[in-house]
Amino acid sequence: MTCPNCRTVNPGAARFCFNCGAALGASPAGEGERRLVTVLFADVVGSTSWAERVDPEEWTEIMNGALAFMIRAVTRFEGTVARLMGDGVLALFGAPVAHEDDAERAVLAALSMRDAAADYSTRLARFGQPFALRVGINTGLSVLTNVGDAAKSEYTAMGDSANLAARLAGGAGHALGRRHA
Repeated sequence: MTCPNCRTVNPGAARFCFNCGAALGASPAGEGERRLVTVLFADVVGSTSWAERVDPEEWTEIMNGALAFMIRAVTRFEGTVARLMGDGVLALFGAPVAHEDDAERAVLAALSMRDAAADYSTRLARFGQPFALRVGINTGLSVLTNVGDAAKSEYTAMGDSANLAARLAGGAGHALGRRHA
């Protein structure tokens, strides 16, 4: 079965895409499951300044390195990367697979990202600008669903949980979270 999100071909019996974690054969866009989910939003501090200061190819290489350690942190703690953005990630803990300790897993992923970003900043010292992340975490009710249409869809958490995680990241100086139910 071909994933509607990333177009990866998966075995016919697969319920979730082996590449991006999207539900396969899931309900059509707009229908979904209401569930308590922890959303982690992480982005690079000063990404606009970085992009202005370095060559686009270097910036691409820098961001690919950063996205790689962010993705590793999410998958290490069994979260799902719902979306890659130019300078960050949106990850879900508790979807599509729920664990009793999803909020704790999200915090551990954020701390892992923070440590990796500090190491990465040392490697990028030649650019004269520190490399850092902002991370926001929020736990709350969401509707887990595919959004979009047949041409492009995405498995995500709809509702205020993701928005609040992004707002928390925007104000964060360090890993920061809030439980909202």
